[in-house]
Amino acid sequence: MTPWTDSDIQLYSSIFDIADSFVGKQVNEITFYLDYNAKNFTEQPNEYGKSLLNGLDLKINDQFYSIGNRFTEAGYGLAISKGWTSEFEYIEIGKRPTNYPSILIGQMIKSVDIYWMKVPFEGAIGYYPQEIEFTTENGFLLISSIEVNHSEVNTEFTNEILLVDNKDAGQQLKLGRYGVTDNGRECFKTFEELQQADKRNWC
Repeated sequence: MTPWTDSDIQLYSSIFDIADSFVGKQVNEITFYLDYNAKNFTEQPNEYGKSLLNGLDLKINDQFYSIGNRFTEAGYGLAISKGWTSEFEYIEIGKRPTNYPSILIGQMIKSVDIYWMKVPFEGAIGYYPQEIEFTTENGFLLISSIEVNHSEVNTEFTNEILLVDNKDAGQQLKLGRYGVTDNGRECFKTFEELQQADKRNWC
């Protein structure tokens, strides 16, 4: 039997509930926290997307939400929280909130999918959110808990974020939907689906 506690159930079910609540609503703003000298909206330059060391804020239907690496106690894995990133993470002095001019701004969200991976620690059992993917009328935005070093994407399950807004880059890196077949990603549409998959891992 899977040892699910009440706090586990609340943690896992809440991310599905919040993601589901976004569908049909409008993206008003996307905000990064960047140093004054950051160029091209990224802290680690790379050809794939925008690399961030803090979480980011989404303003959706005039409500604010933060996506950051806070799902596990180690500070890894993506979490969605109602509020601003500065409420959940330490923002270094000198960083400032900066609006990111995404194609999603002003569009309605059609779907939000969460892509899960198994916790990679030896002996650990369970899943964490590796990617969260937003689709609008004609836009795509994928947020991944992945690290960029020397312009290369090389480490999953980190405290860094890579934001990708074109499907070609997502496909090249096998992130999200493109990593389901052979890159360890799993997509569960409901909390109950994830819970059943986790129970199978304990058998």
